[in-house]
Amino acid sequence: MLLRQWIMLLGIGLLLCAQGIEATQVVQRWVLAVGANDGGAKREILQYAVSDAQNFVRVMETMGGVDAGVLLSDPRIEHLEGALDALHNRVASAEAARREVIIYYSGHADENGLLLGESLFSYARLRSAMDRMEAEVQIAILDACASGAITRLKGGRRQKAFMVDVSSDMRGYAFLTSSSEDEAAQESDAIGASFFSHYLVSGLRGAADVTGDGRVTLNEAYHFAFQNTLEGTERTQGGAQHPAYDIKMTGTGDVVMTDVRQTSAGLILSEALQGRFFIRNANRQLIAELFKPAGRRVELGLEPGKYRVHMARQIQSATASVELEMGQREVLDEAHFEIIARESTTMRGGIKYSVKRSRVELRGGYWSPGGESTTITGGLVRQSVENLMGSLAYTYQLNENLALMVRWAGLIAEVKNNVGALGTSQSVVIITPLLFGVRYYWPLAPSPFRPYVVASAGPYFSQDVWQNDQGSWQYDREDDEEDDEEDREYRGQLVQEVRGHATIGTYVGGGVDFAIGRYLMLGASAGYHLIADFAEPIRDRKNFSGPELSISLSLLWGKDVGAVKSIRR
Repeated sequence: MLLRQWIMLLGIGLLLCAQGIEATQVVQRWVLAVGANDGGAKREILQYAVSDAQNFVRVMETMGGVDAGVLLSDPRIEHLEGALDALHNRVASAEAARREVIIYYSGHADENGLLLGESLFSYARLRSAMDRMEAEVQIAILDACASGAITRLKGGRRQKAFMVDVSSDMRGYAFLTSSSEDEAAQESDAIGASFFSHYLVSGLRGAADVTGDGRVTLNEAYHFAFQNTLEGTERTQGGAQHPAYDIKMTGTGDVVMTDVRQTSAGLILSEALQGRFFIRNANRQLIAELFKPAGRRVELGLEPGKYRVHMARQIQSATASVELEMGQREVLDEAHFEIIARESTTMRGGIKYSVKRSRVELRGGYWSPGGESTTITGGLVRQSVENLMGSLAYTYQLNENLALMVRWAGLIAEVKNNVGALGTSQSVVIITPLLFGVRYYWPLAPSPFRPYVVASAGPYFSQDVWQNDQGSWQYDREDDEEDDEEDREYRGQLVQEVRGHATIGTYVGGGVDFAIGRYLMLGASAGYHLIADFAEPIRDRKNFSGPELSISLSLLWGKDVGAVKSIRR
């Protein structure tokens, strides 16, 4: 009996001790999120900075243990300073054993600080405000251009990733930035967010939980956002974007950012599924995106509602619809997905020809209307410039395979030089077409090479330029001395005549484009000008039809459907 009493007392004591330890480990967390689309008159207005901040607050409230996050939309500096002071007071008055402060910013910035309208909130002021926070853990997440410059302050440097441990006894600060100090942060129309924030939120919803314990740590969230941001921006106009971090943490464990098991609903991708998954809500907003390998079970924390899940694989795509209710954990496997027609994509190294893409094309080469270039007398060197052509064209891409174009060209048809005792004369015939037409690209697999055919029609104008120099060398007769070379001077009369005519014609041909980058393209083409006779003969000719061979250099601009905005945030 005595032994039983001692065992009971020991158990009660251990239970009370455990409860006391748990009580001292109570964590209280605050989030201050700032979204600033307006970075001043000299910078383009962003589209998704405010919504990025909203999405971050939402995921931290539903999965990150935050009761009510503070969201500032396009604030002035005094509003941000007031919010930081209020946050400092709330943290200082809290009685939790462990206090965590998370500050998130999405918007424009430069190497000196955050840009709020026409004002600058320096990185030094931000770090000073965080240092005043009486919190055991301080985390700043900056999704802005050149935000990596903040890691240079106070000797900050990249450190090895900290370990993940159930004790979660970390103390210190962490700065996560969407780009390095000399890079642009980018946002995308296709995903409706910035790359970094989109993948960060996707990771916090559970996509970054590589351990499968239902929790997403700071380390897991950062590495998921880093890998996917880098992969997603490798082929954009702004170039590859490298998120950075500055972490000063002591103790054991890691900071748990979200707990998937605490959400009101969940979507589970079974171990058998493999591919890249895109989850959209009923409003077609992209909620999460991730690549899932086979053999790994992934659970995403979502709010109740209807969702569309798209699974993209190398050889096929599939889609599934699901409606989540409060407290429901829905498991998706192969049977839930329906195979769909594969959408056209652009392979790495290929060029996507889509709407809102334009180009200016410079073209030069050979044209043969059967003209001639001769020197009649005098034995001068022949000036062989006939058969040369040059043109300038503008092309607007209607879709992946069809483009509209307008082309202006100059075709040298005939050159004659006549040298005689009474002077010299020269005649030049130039044909100038203004053509409107279409260019059709063969629907082949995406490649740097794109063959096409072209058909166009329009007016052909001719210029017949005749110039006669009837001058001669004469001696000054007022000089009484004997004529010499110094007394000789050239006196003459230049006669010039220009006649113009017009007719109509067509050009048909084909060629191939070769992409040498996102903005430059080389090309080669061959075709035939079929020109109606001019009403009057031009140097004894009425018809100037003939073939054309040419090479081209094009400058491209614009964007594809859903393309990336390379905006300096």
